[in-house]
Amino acid sequence: MGGEGSMMHAMKSLRANREMLKKRRLKSRDDVYGKENITKLNFKKSTRRDIVRIRKKMFIQKEKEKKQMFYAIIATILFFFMLYLLFVL
Repeated sequence: MGGEGSMMHAMKSLRANREMLKKRRLKSRDDVYGKENITKLNFKKSTRRDIVRIRKKMFIQKEKEKKQMFYAIIATILFFFMLYLLFVL
């Protein structure tokens, strides 16, 4: 017969929910879910030279994206104009 797996999941879920209800009486959320490990991230300190290089690279990339967007808009306008001429005239 089918359905045993889904019934097993339902029973496990009910059991877990009952256990969580018992823990609700505790004061803080950390008591219920446990305290998570606090991870510290160590970031590399950037020098002024690195920051200038990154800004220059971002500026060049931004200019390139602006050119691409301009050409895409012009191509779209031309495409729709050609469609208009093709179907209207």
